[in-house]
Amino acid sequence: MFSRKLLIIVSFVMALLTLPSAASAANFVAGKVAYVSGSVSVLRDDTLMPLEPNATIYSADIILTGNDGRTKLAMNDGSSIYIGRNSRISIEDYTLSHTSLFRGVMNLLWGKARFVVAHLNSGNASFSVRTSTAVLGVRGTNFIVSVDMPGNVAGKPAARQVTPEPMPTTVLLQDGMLSVKAVAKRGETLLNAGRMAVISKTGDITVRPFSRGELDLFGSGLSDAAAGTVAPPAPIQPKVTVPVVVQPATVQMGTVVIQTRGGVTGQTAPTTIQVPVSVQPPVITQVPAN
Repeated sequence: MFSRKLLIIVSFVMALLTLPSAASAANFVAGKVAYVSGSVSVLRDDTLMPLEPNATIYSADIILTGNDGRTKLAMNDGSSIYIGRNSRISIEDYTLSHTSLFRGVMNLLWGKARFVVAHLNSGNASFSVRTSTAVLGVRGTNFIVSVDMPGNVAGKPAARQVTPEPMPTTVLLQDGMLSVKAVAKRGETLLNAGRMAVISKTGDITVRPFSRGELDLFGSGLSDAAAGTVAPPAPIQPKVTVPVVVQPATVQMGTVVIQTRGGVTGQTAPTTIQVPVSVQPPVITQVPAN
């Protein structure tokens, strides 16, 4: 009996030793940097360092962008995260099951970000974006989140952990469906494609359609083309058919006086006739197309 209990205890201890530690979970590789433009940094283990293209991104990383900074993160499950200027976003968790996302949690403290989320293969898989006033549960694939910078963090060192005061959250959903929950109130609002939601500091949620101008405004700087890595397609030049202009020949007529003789009397008399004295050939004009 004693040996059996000892075997159970040893097995339990071995199981604990094989569990991933908190440090290893925090260092889970989540993706890599697809591009960087301007001032972009990563805060990792209380150390602030510049973020370089092709750098590895880990769970628990905090990405910060400056006035001219923006970046794209290519996550290991195929999702893409575009981060705009003056933003701070924390990758709270990013765990994969094989090559599919199992759990992703992003915390947008302030700034703007676009999330293009790959298909969630498992019913247990989840992807959520948290802000100071909202929790967004992904049921769609392409949406933009914007949070103004709180006044209590302005001018603070980037490496200093500051709890931001609640700020309104704006989300625009382009594809799919999104669950919107306010931090200050209970309940859930389902957002459909083509609509936007504004979550106030007090937890009120306002939903309405968004215009093309609003999409361009909120999405500014949150795309590959905006970062300069993908050149926009060159405009197609229409084929221009230039007509051929033909000026007809010009003929100048002259007057000629000849003497003619009468058939009976044999007398001569002057006769005036018109004859061409000069001829200008046709002129062909063609302007070549550009």
